[in-house]
Amino acid sequence: MADTETPKAPRMKLWLRGLLFASLALNLAVVGVVAGAIWRHDGDDERRRGPRADHVSLAYIRALSDEDKRAIRTAMRAEMPDRDVLRAQLRDSFNPVLDALRRETIDRDGLAGLLEAQFEQGAEARMRARGLMLDRLAGMSLEDRRAFADRLEQELDSMDRRGKTRDGKTGGNDR
Repeated sequence: MADTETPKAPRMKLWLRGLLFASLALNLAVVGVVAGAIWRHDGDDERRRGPRADHVSLAYIRALSDEDKRAIRTAMRAEMPDRDVLRAQLRDSFNPVLDALRRETIDRDGLAGLLEAQFEQGAEARMRARGLMLDRLAGMSLEDRRAFADRLEQELDSMDRRGKTRDGKTGGNDR
Protein backbone atom coordinates (compact mmCIF):
# COMPACT_ATOMS: atom_id res chain seq x y z
CA MET A 1 0.00 0.00 0.00
CA ALA A 2 1.18 3.39 -0.82
CA ASP A 3 1.39 6.01 1.84
CA THR A 4 -1.22 8.59 1.11
CA GLU A 5 -1.00 11.79 2.98
CA THR A 6 -4.05 13.88 3.29
CA PRO A 7 -3.39 17.27 1.78
CA LYS A 8 -2.94 20.01 4.35
CA ALA A 9 -5.55 22.71 4.35
CA PRO A 10 -4.17 25.89 2.87
CA ARG A 11 -3.15 28.46 5.48
CA MET A 12 -5.46 31.39 5.91
CA LYS A 13 -4.14 34.53 4.32
CA LEU A 14 -2.73 37.08 6.74
CA TRP A 15 -5.12 39.85 5.68
CA LEU A 16 -8.08 37.52 6.19
CA ARG A 17 -6.90 36.60 9.69
CA GLY A 18 -6.52 40.30 10.44
CA LEU A 19 -10.01 40.95 9.14
CA LEU A 20 -11.46 38.18 11.29
CA PHE A 21 -9.58 39.48 14.32
CA ALA A 22 -10.87 43.02 13.69
CA SER A 23 -14.40 41.67 13.30
CA LEU A 24 -14.11 39.78 16.58
CA ALA A 25 -12.75 42.87 18.32
CA LEU A 26 -15.60 44.99 16.96
CA ASN A 27 -18.17 42.42 18.06
CA LEU A 28 -16.67 42.31 21.55
CA ALA A 29 -16.68 46.10 21.68
CA VAL A 30 -20.37 46.21 20.74
CA VAL A 31 -21.19 43.58 23.37
CA GLY A 32 -19.19 45.59 25.92
CA VAL A 33 -21.01 48.82 25.07
CA VAL A 34 -24.42 47.15 25.27
CA ALA A 35 -23.55 45.39 28.53
CA GLY A 36 -22.17 48.64 29.94
CA ALA A 37 -25.30 50.54 28.97
CA ILE A 38 -27.50 47.92 30.58
CA TRP A 39 -25.39 47.89 33.72
CA ARG A 40 -25.21 51.68 33.85
CA HIS A 41 -28.97 52.11 33.52
CA ASP A 42 -29.82 49.24 35.85
CA GLY A 43 -32.13 50.24 38.68
CA ASP A 44 -31.64 53.38 40.71
CA ASP A 45 -27.84 53.12 40.87
CA GLU A 46 -27.48 55.86 38.26
CA ARG A 47 -29.70 58.13 40.30
CA ARG A 48 -27.51 57.71 43.40
CA ARG A 49 -24.28 58.70 41.67
CA GLY A 50 -23.32 62.33 41.42
CA PRO A 51 -23.33 64.20 38.11
CA ARG A 52 -20.73 63.10 35.60
CA ALA A 53 -17.82 65.49 35.09
CA ASP A 54 -18.59 65.90 31.39
CA HIS A 55 -22.10 67.11 32.25
CA VAL A 56 -20.59 70.26 33.73
CA SER A 57 -18.96 71.18 30.42
CA LEU A 58 -21.98 70.01 28.48
CA ALA A 59 -24.30 72.43 30.28
CA TYR A 60 -22.12 75.39 29.36
CA ILE A 61 -21.64 74.24 25.77
CA ARG A 62 -25.37 73.75 25.24
CA ALA A 63 -26.10 77.20 26.71
CA LEU A 64 -23.79 78.95 24.23
CA SER A 65 -25.41 80.43 21.15
CA ASP A 66 -24.53 78.89 17.78
CA GLU A 67 -22.50 82.01 16.98
CA ASP A 68 -20.52 81.68 20.22
CA LYS A 69 -19.88 77.98 19.63
CA ARG A 70 -18.63 78.74 16.12
CA ALA A 71 -16.34 81.50 17.34
CA ILE A 72 -14.84 79.30 20.08
CA ARG A 73 -14.44 76.37 17.68
CA THR A 74 -12.68 78.62 15.15
CA ALA A 75 -10.35 79.98 17.83
CA MET A 76 -9.59 76.45 19.08
CA ARG A 77 -8.72 75.29 15.58
CA ALA A 78 -6.43 78.27 15.12
CA GLU A 79 -4.57 77.49 18.37
CA MET A 80 -4.32 73.73 18.02
CA PRO A 81 -2.29 71.59 15.65
CA ASP A 82 -3.92 69.94 12.66
CA ARG A 83 -6.44 67.18 13.49
CA ASP A 84 -4.40 64.55 11.69
CA VAL A 85 -1.34 65.55 13.72
CA LEU A 86 -3.36 65.34 16.94
CA ARG A 87 -4.72 61.91 15.99
CA ALA A 88 -1.23 60.66 15.19
CA GLN A 89 0.09 62.03 18.50
CA LEU A 90 -2.75 60.38 20.40
CA ARG A 91 -2.21 57.06 18.65
CA ASP A 92 1.54 57.25 19.28
CA SER A 93 0.93 57.96 22.96
CA PHE A 94 -0.68 54.52 23.29
CA ASN A 95 2.39 52.62 22.08
CA PRO A 96 4.32 52.86 25.38
CA VAL A 97 1.12 51.96 27.27
CA LEU A 98 0.63 48.87 25.11
CA ASP A 99 4.27 47.89 25.66
CA ALA A 100 3.93 48.35 29.43
CA LEU A 101 0.78 46.23 29.53
CA ARG A 102 2.46 43.39 27.62
CA ARG A 103 5.55 43.17 29.85
CA GLU A 104 6.03 40.15 32.09
CA THR A 105 5.60 42.28 35.21
CA ILE A 106 3.70 45.51 35.36
CA ASP A 107 5.37 48.71 36.47
CA ARG A 108 2.41 50.41 38.14
CA ASP A 109 4.18 53.71 38.67
CA GLY A 110 5.50 53.74 35.12
CA LEU A 111 2.04 52.99 33.74
CA ALA A 112 0.56 55.71 35.96
CA GLY A 113 3.03 58.20 34.49
CA LEU A 114 2.09 57.22 30.93
CA LEU A 115 -1.63 57.54 31.65
CA GLU A 116 -1.09 60.86 33.41
CA ALA A 117 0.70 62.22 30.34
CA GLN A 118 -2.23 61.20 28.15
CA PHE A 119 -4.82 62.70 30.48
CA GLU A 120 -2.74 65.87 30.75
CA GLN A 121 -3.00 66.37 26.98
CA GLY A 122 -6.79 66.25 27.25
CA ALA A 123 -6.75 68.58 30.23
CA GLU A 124 -4.69 71.13 28.31
CA ALA A 125 -7.23 71.17 25.48
CA ARG A 126 -10.09 71.60 27.97
CA MET A 127 -8.21 74.46 29.67
CA ARG A 128 -7.77 76.21 26.31
CA ALA A 129 -11.46 75.77 25.52
CA ARG A 130 -12.43 77.04 28.97
CA GLY A 131 -10.23 80.11 28.53
CA LEU A 132 -11.75 80.85 25.13
CA MET A 133 -15.25 80.48 26.57
CA LEU A 134 -14.36 82.84 29.43
CA ASP A 135 -12.99 85.36 26.92
CA ARG A 136 -16.21 85.07 24.95
CA LEU A 137 -18.37 85.52 28.08
CA ALA A 138 -16.30 88.47 29.29
CA GLY A 139 -16.77 90.17 25.92
CA MET A 140 -20.56 89.81 25.98
CA SER A 141 -22.92 92.65 26.68
CA LEU A 142 -25.00 92.48 29.85
CA GLU A 143 -28.02 91.51 27.75
CA ASP A 144 -26.12 88.65 26.06
CA ARG A 145 -24.74 87.41 29.40
CA ARG A 146 -28.23 87.38 30.88
CA ALA A 147 -29.52 85.46 27.89
CA PHE A 148 -26.66 82.99 28.33
CA ALA A 149 -27.50 82.65 32.04
CA ASP A 150 -31.15 81.97 31.13
CA ARG A 151 -30.13 79.26 28.61
CA LEU A 152 -27.74 77.76 31.17
CA GLU A 153 -30.49 77.65 33.78
CA GLN A 154 -32.84 76.00 31.27
CA GLU A 155 -30.17 73.40 30.51
CA LEU A 156 -29.68 72.71 34.22
CA ASP A 157 -33.44 72.31 34.66
CA SER A 158 -33.49 69.94 31.71
CA MET A 159 -30.63 67.93 33.22
CA ASP A 160 -32.56 67.78 36.52
CA ARG A 161 -35.64 66.45 34.72
CA ARG A 162 -33.54 63.77 33.01
CA GLY A 163 -32.14 62.80 36.42
CA LYS A 164 -35.51 62.09 38.03
CA THR A 165 -36.72 58.57 38.67
CA ARG A 166 -40.05 57.35 37.33
CA ASP A 167 -41.78 58.21 40.60
CA GLY A 168 -40.55 61.81 40.40
CA LYS A 169 -37.86 61.51 43.07
CA THR A 170 -34.35 62.67 42.45
CA GLY A 171 -31.43 60.39 42.95
CA GLY A 172 -28.98 62.73 44.60
CA ASN A 173 -28.61 65.12 41.69
CA ASP A 174 -30.50 67.97 43.34
CA ARG A 175 -29.10 71.43 42.89
